[in-house]
Amino acid sequence: MNDLEKLNLVAKAKRSQLPIENNFNINDLSLMPEFFNWVNCDVGLKEQFQMFLGGKDDGVALRFFWNGFYEKFTLRTWSRIAKNTSGFVLDIGAHTGSYSLAALTANRNLSLLSFEPHYMNFARLILNFNANKFNTNNIFMCCVGDENKFVPFSTSTSVSYLTSGGSVGQKSGAKVNSVQQVALDSFLIDEVIQNIRLIKIDVEGYEANVLKGMKKILNYKPTIFFECIEKNSAKLVQEILFSYGYNFYEIDDLTEKITKVKKLEPQFDDDNKLVMHKLNRIASINETF
Repeated sequence: MNDLEKLNLVAKAKRSQLPIENNFNINDLSLMPEFFNWVNCDVGLKEQFQMFLGGKDDGVALRFFWNGFYEKFTLRTWSRIAKNTSGFVLDIGAHTGSYSLAALTANRNLSLLSFEPHYMNFARLILNFNANKFNTNNIFMCCVGDENKFVPFSTSTSVSYLTSGGSVGQKSGAKVNSVQQVALDSFLIDEVIQNIRLIKIDVEGYEANVLKGMKKILNYKPTIFFECIEKNSAKLVQEILFSYGYNFYEIDDLTEKITKVKKLEPQFDDDNKLVMHKLNRIASINETF
């Protein structure tokens, strides 16, 4: 037995002692044994997909392994809508692929386009697609915004960690790379634009810029999943989407409830920290979930 096999045995033994579902935060997970293998990911559908975990290098796969889920109710709701979608689906800020993989697992005939600017995440995204036998032709290593141009992209974590907090802009103390940005209205052909039905946006406060580059798409009123983590960004997103007639809904991944809200604003606890189970929102013309 080699060292890697020994590490995996320790991790599996530890995991077997825990309940099927847990709620470890990222600090708790950093103390867990390393695991180097494929992780079975269940979002409450009949089928599962796999994501690779290289020790502790992917916070999403890490949560699937130790907690048994990732953004449980949000991902299940997304998957349920994707299952019944016949048009195009966009995953903007795809990271290592949890939302893309969930959508394709729910509906293997889906026309999905995934966008991920960070080269390390992109490489793992390709690996995860291949492992699940999904076509990689429509995965793009670029960010999405309001103009077609190169932009600075900042990451604050080690290159060996597949960051989920990378963002457009030049941040102090971060590693900065130049990445290609595309505006979707000019990047996509009209046939695709007119048939986009579902979108996920995870861009760390850059949502308004993404929306400004997809005004033609918004005319066709796709359902949009997105994070609400910053007040100014939320205000801009609300102004843009409200002008197209959208309604807004808050997802609670803890209580598994979706609540219609009049105002987009992030939720903070008494310590002024984001309430992690209330990060996600849905913008929709009709309540289709």
